[in-house]
Amino acid sequence: MRQMRLFIAVDVSAEVTARAARIIDRLREAGIEAAWVAREQMHLTLHFLGDDVDDADLHRICLAIDEAAATVPPFRLDFGGVGVFPDAARPRVAWLGVHEGAAALGRLHDALAERLTPLGFPPEARVYRPHLTLGRFRGGRRTAGAGGDRLIAALEACRDADGGSASVQRVCLYESRLAREGAEHDRLHAAPLRG
Repeated sequence: MRQMRLFIAVDVSAEVTARAARIIDRLREAGIEAAWVAREQMHLTLHFLGDDVDDADLHRICLAIDEAAATVPPFRLDFGGVGVFPDAARPRVAWLGVHEGAAALGRLHDALAERLTPLGFPPEARVYRPHLTLGRFRGGRRTAGAGGDRLIAALEACRDADGGSASVQRVCLYESRLAREGAEHDRLHAAPLRG
């Protein structure tokens, strides 16, 4: 048996990834340092299943995804606004927010959780907050002084950024392989939304 690093996500449109890349460029130009996500790796995560999922579980996971996808109709997402988790004082993740479609995305998240939990993949304890990850800050170190002020100013400048829209037609299972150049994601399964 092979251990796999798996997550479930929805893909976003080329429009969204292009706009997200422009936002990243603005943050870089403002001197914000992070491990920025490459356009071709951008997605909206619904569930992270773990670093050590047995490949023998793939069939059951795919069936659970199919069942969940059958309960939710296709929907539209509108992206906009930029922020950080957990906060600007100790940032770990820079994100592009979801404005329109968050409720439908939440229903898809919950439908997946309902079917994945009996398989041994419970949802995270924290509340699901849909977002497109733009970058990760190394170590979540405290940003104080000029560095913190620079981050706050850059986030404020991008606060009303229009991230574009995407039509969500399917939900996908991905394998993620960590490499020196960054993570590489391979789609293993896709289930059309049909609810």
